[in-house]
Amino acid sequence: MRNRSNLKVNNPVETKVCRHYWHIEPADGPVSKGVCKICGEEREFQNSWTGSGYMGKDAKVFDLPNMLESEEEEGKEKS
Repeated sequence: MRNRSNLKVNNPVETKVCRHYWHIEPADGPVSKGVCKICGEEREFQNSWTGSGYMGKDAKVFDLPNMLESEEEEGKEKS
């Protein structure tokens, strides 16, 4: 297509952006080193959420009710 005006046409410049494919080392401390398998870029990844800490084995963070006990109690109430 011809440029009939005397304006210069700026062709977009292609920028190479890597869609990283990270290989992250196993967790050993607060951060793990990651290396992109495609471009070789290195980055540190957090091994835990910011603001959270290890609360020990006695932490009841994931304490769920025992569903079997609830079902047994319901069965006794119906009898």
